[in-house]
Amino acid sequence: MGFNKGEWSELYTFLYLIDNPNLVVVNENLQSKNSTTFKILEFLLANKTKYILDKNKVIKLSSDNLTKEYDMGYIEKHHKILLQKIMAHKSAKGTFDIDDMQSLIDDLLDGDKLKGSSKVKGDLEAFVEDSIQNRSVHISYNIKSNLGASATLLNASSHTNFIYEITNIDDEIMAKSNAISTRTKLIDKCSFLQSNGAKFSFVKTQSMVFENNLKLIDSSLDEILSKVLILSYEKNEKDIQKLLALIIDDEVSETYYKKKIGDFANAVTFGMRASENWNGVNEVNGGILLVTKKGEVFLLDLIYFKDIVDRYLIDNIKLDSPSSTRYKMFEVYKEDDRYFFKLNLQIRFK
Repeated sequence: MGFNKGEWSELYTFLYLIDNPNLVVVNENLQSKNSTTFKILEFLLANKTKYILDKNKVIKLSSDNLTKEYDMGYIEKHHKILLQKIMAHKSAKGTFDIDDMQSLIDDLLDGDKLKGSSKVKGDLEAFVEDSIQNRSVHISYNIKSNLGASATLLNASSHTNFIYEITNIDDEIMAKSNAISTRTKLIDKCSFLQSNGAKFSFVKTQSMVFENNLKLIDSSLDEILSKVLILSYEKNEKDIQKLLALIIDDEVSETYYKKKIGDFANAVTFGMRASENWNGVNEVNGGILLVTKKGEVFLLDLIYFKDIVDRYLIDNIKLDSPSSTRYKMFEVYKEDDRYFFKLNLQIRFK
């Protein structure tokens, strides 16, 4: 059965955590804080199959109440094989088969993929023993793997278009700018317009749904994101942390901007979609299961350490450039004798 690297990484994380149920909580620098707060008791998949961890075995309980037991040695053997195969596969794109895993997929997972739908924010659901509250809690996690391609947090769409007005130009400047077709045409168009005295000002997001979602996080968030987005082309810089450094003036503004961007990154990681009305409640409540390049699995915990999760996100995300043709980015157009252009916001892990 062919999976892409992300799907294989999700399966690896699932098997690894069955074998290593004590979650290692880390800080934003991936330094261990503890491994005693959370212990996985059982996993629950989208098809309602449960996997109950019981000392040296895992018990599979299907939705039709059929049970089957697996020795932990079987799980350990396969997650180690899987890690080797993922690391040996060099391409980050496309699907590929791992013959050594097919029997496990057919048996343990009934031939299904681990995650039911790509539209669901959470990758793994579990019942976890919380030693602080001394009770079992139902938690969902995102998986962020460094074994494959960097994950996209906010996908490009017409909803993530930002509209800017340009002043101090004429039809001739508009035509010359639109004619630029270099390899770095977006940066070159930005530079050309500014060198000819153009001034940019944010007008609105194209989508009212996305605007309302942003304002649910913070009333000025669309303005802040528009500033970061245009600055990324003015300075030819995609790193969120570096872009924030360009607009931060002092400690007060540093606290302000990092809080707003942290809340935004948190929302798009765990709950909000640009194209859907959002109620402000995240789908994922547990945090990020982070798979390192060596195959270790750490937890960036959202329950007790949201500030750490937000700092990690700010430090590890960047803007991405979607298709300039599809979204007509920096294509100057005229309405009622006023000039405008659009930029599209897309965000992924570094």
